[in-house]
Amino acid sequence: MKSVFVHLHDAGDINWDNRYFDFDRIPVEGEYLSTDVDWYKIELVVHTPFSMEMSAEIFAVKVDFNEEMKRQLNT
Repeated sequence: MKSVFVHLHDAGDINWDNRYFDFDRIPVEGEYLSTDVDWYKIELVVHTPFSMEMSAEIFAVKVDFNEEMKRQLNT
C-alpha cells in the first residue's frame, strides 16, 4: 500500500480538507476517488520519492456524481 497525502476542495473554493489515504497504486490525473459519499476528480498528482511518510500528494476537486456519470456515459 502506498500512503498518499490527499488535498480535497470544492470547485472555485480553497476550503482544503487534507488527509492521508492508502492506495494499492497511486491514482492519476483525471481519475475519480470517493470518500464516503462525495466524489472528487483528481486535478494534480505530485510524486514524492524523497518523503518517508508518503509516496505522493494528490489535489482533487469535488464533483457531482450524477453530472459526471451523465457526461462520461453519454446519457
